[in-house]
Amino acid sequence: MRLIILLIALMIVGLLVTTNLSKRTQPSTESSTEPPNSGVPKIPVNPQDVQQFEKDMNAFIENKTSKQAKEIDRATQ
Repeated sequence: MRLIILLIALMIVGLLVTTNLSKRTQPSTESSTEPPNSGVPKIPVNPQDVQQFEKDMNAFIENKTSKQAKEIDRATQ
């Protein structure tokens, strides 16, 4: 009898844990005040769009690093 109650309790706990994990959203790693997808280049679907995506991604990274460098300079002054 104890074994059956223990198994039922474990099943209930397992059910609660899985439902809690499925509802949990991942926290954003962005600590910026900007929306997370502002200005991010779209991932290409067609192979011929990869060249343009590379250019867009490089420009985005350069823009983001320059903004971060400015924020660091302002914070350290």
